[in-house]
Amino acid sequence: MSKDSYYFQHDSHARHDPKIIALINKYGLEGYGRFWVVIEMLRESSFYRLEDKEYMWYALAEQMHISEEETHKFIKDCIEKFELLQLNDGLIYSNALLLRMNKLDDIRAKRKRSAEIRWEITNA
Repeated sequence: MSKDSYYFQHDSHARHDPKIIALINKYGLEGYGRFWVVIEMLRESSFYRLEDKEYMWYALAEQMHISEEETHKFIKDCIEKFELLQLNDGLIYSNALLLRMNKLDDIRAKRKRSAEIRWEITNA
């Protein structure tokens, strides 16, 4: 696992977002923690998405320390009630995380290309 896999940007005032306030109102701060567990799992996953597969539900439940049934309810609420997550084509994701990570990935790609160009010039 690369060093950067531990980093992702998020708003320091996320708890003030009306969607997060609604989540906390229903699930308490435990729900807020669960939400960030899901976001961290998304960050660690390929293309920042999780497959809507049985094994993934078990993994989510284990990471959140709740039952698979509770996990389904929580994720469903995050998708349908709070609009914090999306489900499309069998993939669970966060638009907000995708935007942040796409920007970061673009910056990294540009830096890598610049370094390659400098290397080519230096070694020409």
